[in-house]
Amino acid sequence: MNIQNIGAIILTHKDIEKTVACLKAVHKQVELPYRIVLCDNGSGNEYADVILDEWIQIAKEQNLDEPVEVYATDTSRAKLVFLRLEENKGVGGGFNEALRFLLYDMECQAFWVMHHDTEPQSYALSALLEHAQNEKNDKIGLVGTTLIYKESDLQECAGGGYWRKWAGKAKNLDCGYDKYSHSEHAEVVQKLDYVNGASCLITRELINAIGLYEERFYMFYEDVEYGLRAKKAGFSLNWAPGARVYHHAPNAEQLTPLLNLTEEPELTADVDYLYMRNRFYLLRKQSILAYFLGMVYIPLLFVSRNFKGQKGRLGLIVNAVMDGLNKKMDKIHG
Repeated sequence: MNIQNIGAIILTHKDIEKTVACLKAVHKQVELPYRIVLCDNGSGNEYADVILDEWIQIAKEQNLDEPVEVYATDTSRAKLVFLRLEENKGVGGGFNEALRFLLYDMECQAFWVMHHDTEPQSYALSALLEHAQNEKNDKIGLVGTTLIYKESDLQECAGGGYWRKWAGKAKNLDCGYDKYSHSEHAEVVQKLDYVNGASCLITRELINAIGLYEERFYMFYEDVEYGLRAKKAGFSLNWAPGARVYHHAPNAEQLTPLLNLTEEPELTADVDYLYMRNRFYLLRKQSILAYFLGMVYIPLLFVSRNFKGQKGRLGLIVNAVMDGLNKKMDKIHG
């Protein structure tokens, strides 16, 4: 299928500066998106009004029509849409609201989703389109970008990563490589189990087949689950090396592991709970050995937190692991 009309989605929450930088980068694409939806994920008027005003100014500078402001239940055919959500629905839920909005437009054949803290380089969308084409009769469902840590110029991942089922862990490919060095394309694609959701292309064909993101994750691992689900449905995952995207990843300087088995970024307690809970929830969905592995990992995770000076998190760790294993996904705090 020759994919042409792309709906771009930027998901933002309470970050004016990075959102404006992302908007400017998307508007500087050599091949512009067919439509752009900026989805404000429950930031409130204090932030959302300022972001909308900034976008209106960007549109004027580009001689484009002014962005149209809508709410989740509204519809609009405008090329630039500011979609307001009244509450924070998490990463999967926020993207899903924007995807549902654009899915009504049958001209949109694929969707470029990205977090507000990304800055795609000018040829990013062109490269994504090039690698979304069906050259070998493969059903391409997802195309990942080359994510680069804005803070260090090192790679966050080549496209995405693979899922270590035996450990319940997602590992980004080429993480820590120099931004101009990466593995061979065929080697990366062969290893991909998921594409990194900070910036990726999703085809309409895939959404029609498997649906949208699982919103129970709220944040973390929703992209890993989606990639695994896509592959299970017979879709291929691809990577566009030339789709270079800078990412202001939180705590990027702390992602180098002390122990490979306990690698976790430095996170606040609430976010730490979600990170661990979702990891073990996905493990439970994928492996019958989940409970055994959970019991093995609890002391390892506790040692890791002690080393970081977080000695008060034993209860949080136990709750997160057990809630994930028992599929208790109704809360977002530990």
